[in-house]
Parts: sequence; C-alpha cells; structure tokens
Amino acid sequence: MGTLQNLMDHYGYGILALGLMLEVLALPLPGEFLMSYAGLLVYQGALNGPLSILAASLGSCLGVTGAYWIGYKAGRPFFERFGPRIHLGPDKLDKVSAWFDRYGNKVLLIAYYIPGVRHFTGYFAGVTRLPFRTFALYAYTGAFVWTGLFITLGKILGPQWEHFHQAIKKYFLLAGVLAAVALAVYYAIKRSKLRVKDAALRWIGKGMAFFRTVRRLEWAIAASFVAFVVTVTWALSVLEDFLGHEFAEFDELAPLVVHSVFDRSWAGFMDGMLALARPETFAALIVAALIAIWARRRDRTLAVPFYAVGLAGGAAGETALRHLFGSAGPGGAPFSFPSEPAILAVIVFGLSAYFAGRASALWWAQAALTAATLLAVALVGVAEVYADVSYASDVTAAFAFGGGWISSVIVLFELSLLLRRATR
Repeated sequence: MGTLQNLMDHYGYGILALGLMLEVLALPLPGEFLMSYAGLLVYQGALNGPLSILAASLGSCLGVTGAYWIGYKAGRPFFERFGPRIHLGPDKLDKVSAWFDRYGNKVLLIAYYIPGVRHFTGYFAGVTRLPFRTFALYAYTGAFVWTGLFITLGKILGPQWEHFHQAIKKYFLLAGVLAAVALAVYYAIKRSKLRVKDAALRWIGKGMAFFRTVRRLEWAIAASFVAFVVTVTWALSVLEDFLGHEFAEFDELAPLVVHSVFDRSWAGFMDGMLALARPETFAALIVAALIAIWARRRDRTLAVPFYAVGLAGGAAGETALRHLFGSAGPGGAPFSFPSEPAILAVIVFGLSAYFAGRASALWWAQAALTAATLLAVALVGVAEVYADVSYASDVTAAFAFGGGWISSVIVLFELSLLLRRATR
C-alpha cells in the first residue's frame, strides 16, 4: 500500500485512472483503497474533487469497455480454454451469468460494489453480445456513482479514512448485496406476478384461497406481509449485532458522515426535524389521521380501533424494549436503545400515513404521502445523530422495530378487512 500511496502523492489523477482501469480489467489492485486515498488527498487540498471523480470514472469506464470488447471478440471458447490461467475460467463466467439471469442488465450498476463480480461483468457482457449502447448506459453510470461515492467518503472522513476504510467496504458490499436481492425480488415479481401473489397468500394461510376474488385486498395483504417479514428479519439482525457489541464502529462512523454533509449552518433545520418527534406534532398528526379515517365512511369502524391499538401498543412496546435493554446513549442518557423519538416517529407517522392514505382514491396522493412520511422519519433519525441525542445504532434499531410493528398491524388489519367483507 505504501508504494501506491507514494505514486498517488506524485502522480495523482494518472495513477488513479490507470489503477482503476487495470483493477476493473481483473488485475489484483485495490480499487477502493485508491479511491479512498484520493478522497483524503482531496481533503488535504492536493487533488481537486471533481477532477478526481472524473479521472477515476474515466479509468473505470476504459477498463470495463476493454473487458467488454475482449469478451466480444474472444467469445466463450477462449475463456473456456485459456481463462483459468488468468482467473477468468468458465466457473467465473458461469457465476456472473447467474447474476445476469437473476438481475438483468442492472447487475452492471451494482457489480462494482461486489468483489469477485465487478471484474467479470464487462467480459461476460461482451461474451453474451450485449448491445454496446445498453452496456455503456449501465456500466458507465455505475462506474461514475461507484467512484464518486468512494472518493466523496474519503474526503468526508479525511485523516480517519484509513481507520474506517474496511468498514466502508463492508457497508458498500452489504448495500450491493441488498440491491441485488431487491432486484431479484423485483424481477421475480415482474416475471410471475400471479405466482408471487398466490405464494404470499399461501404463506398467510391456505384457508384464505376462497377469498381471491378481492384483488386489491389480496395485493395489500401480500405487500404488507412481505414488509412484515423484511422488517422483522431486519429487527432480529439489529438485535443480534447489538447483543454481539458490533455497533461500535458504526456509531463512530455515522456522526462523521452526518457532520461532514450537514455543517453548523444546518443546526436550525435539524432542530425543526427534531420537533417532528414532539408530542404536540404527534397529537396534530393523530387528529388529522382520525378526521381522514372518519371521512371515509367505509371501513372506519374497523380502521379506528386498529389505528388506536397500533399507536397504544407501539408506545407501550417501545417503552418495554428500552427498559429491557437498558442501554445508555450519548452523555449517559438511560434507556436509549432503540431511540424513543425515532421509534415513535416511525409508528405515529407510519400508521397515520397508512390509515389516512386509504381515505384517498388518488394513487399519486398516496405515493406523495408515503414519500413524505419516509423522508420525515429519515430526517428525524439524521437529526438525532447530528444533535448527538442518540447513537446511530439506536436510530437504526428504532427504524427496524418500528417498521416491524406497523407492518404487523397493517397485516392484521387487512386480514380482518378481508374476512369481514367475505362474510357479508
């Protein structure tokens, strides 16, 4: 690494571009290290940020384009015969082939974050004769985002970049895998909507088969059940990390990133975001949601009790969780895990948006309400970390546990609604 640092110190942009070009061509060079170190040099004023991203993107694009044309001209027989000598044997091509089959061309966007995959996507795209325009659109976009993120984070972390370098790689790898899973789910649903819907309903219970004529309710149940499974799995994962004391590095890294993105001039805005988690804000939201529920005469006698139980149960549950774990937050504040403001914001904002949104027949209004809710909740969490009110792990746990609770309430409500309509 010392040699690479010396070369970067003297030749900056050229070494950055050359190194990433060779790394994407599958040579054993540490691409993430080069980009993170370039970010440090940007922090120190030795390199220009936009020019560094441009050089890194250019190098990555040249590398992946070269891989594409090599694969295009040589074809699969070449790699089957000579590939093992350069670590590009049929097994590697088969692996990337499986990724393309699962995720389509979008794999070119996320492959950069997954070691062992990004080095072969260009070759495979050429071997399979993927149209160059399609290849370039996804591969070049992915290269620009990949290099921009690593260099920007290197600049944000500054002198502490080396300490958190491995953590950044780990988080990006995790993000890449999650993106791949999300793409797999998307394509699975796109290719077999009816089978996915029926499978989700079977998980809820085989005895619900005769209700399948109520299509909107079926999809609502299936979607809410998937959300329930995802959020509960997330909550269990967070809990496992908490009990294993694996959040220390994350709690150090998150405030650095937040304070680098939002400097002191954002203090007033962050205070406003924290105000979203105050009792008076919650009270106004609850009143507005109840008015919307009551305005929709249909199902209101069922929606109001579920909304009330969801709010009361969520408040009681978060208190029980915080006292159960008894974890101290910044400054020694007791019972900080999960964060009380964040989990209450998730529960109140989430349930209010869901039950109020049902009152509107306009899809765009429902979409706008959902987006506003997600943004508000996310900003509450960011504001807590910014103001040093809670650890980032406390906020993450709040999102996971709160999401699990509201999705379970929605699943039960939709099931009850389906049962009531079916027995009429």
